[in-house]
Amino acid sequence: MGRYTQWAHCPARFEIEPARIAGLLRETFIAECTGLLGFRFRLAGTKICHQFGRELRGVDFLSLWPNEDRLAIASQVRTVLNDGAVGHGVFQAFGETNRPARFEFTLMPLIHTGQTINRLMGSITAIEPPFWLGAEPLNTFELAELHLHWPDGVPAFMANGGDDAVRAARRRFRVVQGGLACGNE
Repeated sequence: MGRYTQWAHCPARFEIEPARIAGLLRETFIAECTGLLGFRFRLAGTKICHQFGRELRGVDFLSLWPNEDRLAIASQVRTVLNDGAVGHGVFQAFGETNRPARFEFTLMPLIHTGQTINRLMGSITAIEPPFWLGAEPLNTFELAELHLHWPDGVPAFMANGGDDAVRAARRRFRVVQGGLACGNE
């Protein structure tokens, strides 16, 4: 969660200076939105790829998960992209010998170009990595927890919601002079 503490607004991709997060890059990734339910890894840190036992560049993030988990994660990703939330989750991964390794991930909104949030910057970190991690490819993933965090403590769409709701509820009338009011009978 070290990356999250510095999150004040949704940055543009080119505002992030890799040198400032050099110690985190091995466990960091960037995924791009490739459609309604597509989030392809553009970059994946060397430690993530080593622990997963394969290169992740070009792999769809959601394709790692079984269907029931995929829908929950897709919903979380949409909230991150649409509302500027930060997603956090915990999962287990299993290799060929069916031994478990626990991981946590973080998903943060990122703007590539323009004003639209169309990328995710995230991290995947092993929790108490077992000795065998990286020796065999991980091929089964099970989601354990999902959470959303808001940089200001409340969802972006609710931050000024009270003021907007009051303004929208007020009726606005405007008197237009003309017709009988001008003495034209």
